[in-house]
Amino acid sequence: MVAPFLARRIWQRETFPVELSHCANCDFEFYNPRLELTEEMKLYHDYRESEYQKSRQETEPWYSEAFNKGLADEKRWTGRTGALGPVVKQALTGRKVASVLDFGGDRGELVDKLFPDAERFVYDISGVEPVAGVTALRSEEECKQRGFDVIVTSNLLEHVGFPLELMARINAIAAPNTLVLHDVPLESSLSAPMVARRVVQFGVLGVTRPKVAKSLMHGGWLRVMHEHVNYFSLKALNEMMRRAGWNVLSSGIYRIGAAPLGQPMLWNLSERAAV
Repeated sequence: MVAPFLARRIWQRETFPVELSHCANCDFEFYNPRLELTEEMKLYHDYRESEYQKSRQETEPWYSEAFNKGLADEKRWTGRTGALGPVVKQALTGRKVASVLDFGGDRGELVDKLFPDAERFVYDISGVEPVAGVTALRSEEECKQRGFDVIVTSNLLEHVGFPLELMARINAIAAPNTLVLHDVPLESSLSAPMVARRVVQFGVLGVTRPKVAKSLMHGGWLRVMHEHVNYFSLKALNEMMRRAGWNVLSSGIYRIGAAPLGQPMLWNLSERAAV
């Protein structure tokens, strides 16, 4: 089932069923039909701003104003950069990084902390203002006018309908020998943490939003399509980059927070081959 928030925000309708497809070869999972770019822009316009938060809380009572603000909390970013920082440092050993673009990076908090000595840019369809020290680029055409040593996409690929098409757009921005660093959550639609979260959320809805809970009761409430429309494995992430025409330099898994509660993350560092 499509999450009621998505159904209302993108299509102005109540929840409806979709398919969840799984690749037996690389364990990639994705919801189908896919989100088109225009639909993604509807979803992420003014992302996490007041109107977004209020409309989401109508069907998701746990998404309060305090919770929304907590997603940008300094401690949260310190945790993310503290976990990813050593990975980036090791992967980029011997590489000079003078300019970096955070593609789809909200306000650019991540590259601001990971690359303090580089010229830092962010491009995001939400249009939000970047943090101090990061320059916002307002279009992909503007991105193409600059050269970047590294392009970062963090927690982005799980949100987009067509990851290979996104890589084609990044290809148009990148110069020969540009590096791309991806990271995505390592999760699946029926992992134990995901199921536990869905059960708790459904229980909360049953008490506070019974009509919303009832709309999901069509057999698919454990696999609700929300903002994460893709579930990657490491094999799937690496294969996507190869199919997009990039040379995979290194990849692996790191964790944000301590096991077993910490979120495992996949990462991939690839280089655009010289033409």
